[in-house]
Amino acid sequence: MYWLVPPEWCGETVFILGGGPSLKNVDIFSLRNRRVIAINNSWELAPWADILYFCDVRWWNWHGERASRQFEGRYIVTASQLLDDPRGRLLKLTGATGLEKDPSGLRHGSNSGYQVINLAYHLGVKRIVLLGYDMHVKNGTHWHPGHPSTKPDMYGKSLSDAMLPKFDSLVDPLKEAGVEVINATPGSALRCWPIRSLKEAL
Repeated sequence: MYWLVPPEWCGETVFILGGGPSLKNVDIFSLRNRRVIAINNSWELAPWADILYFCDVRWWNWHGERASRQFEGRYIVTASQLLDDPRGRLLKLTGATGLEKDPSGLRHGSNSGYQVINLAYHLGVKRIVLLGYDMHVKNGTHWHPGHPSTKPDMYGKSLSDAMLPKFDSLVDPLKEAGVEVINATPGSALRCWPIRSLKEAL
């Protein structure tokens, strides 16, 4: 039932596209022919990404039909439910913090951005570049109009209280595994990894 993530990208670099407002200013075309995982609506900016990841079943209910038709990538991965799409792959959530080493599972970190870092680890990458990981609501909640249930005040509190603190628990396990993480999100509130420009990360 659960997918065993294959280490298909051994030693490679992956670019993860989060949902923060800064993603609007990223030269997404420069990531063509590179390993890319898009989270939620970010597939719209990179329909050719290798993987589309979502966790919240409500997102699939809102956007799944169109994503299934227009996303061009190889896998649609979720920790939510099995999909009718033949590219659908299901993973289990095994706890809140840390790095899950079982390739059928992910630690949830209270957000999809955290989960995808764990997914990238399973894929065997040695370098992870984060884009659109703003983790604050100073410039809005998302690069797109936002999800129907998103209220900026509540989302901002969730970011600061539930999501951000959990990322610290990934730092040492990834370092011990030899995985480098670069945050290429200008102005990001996520400070546990070095912040660099996308140009430097490329």
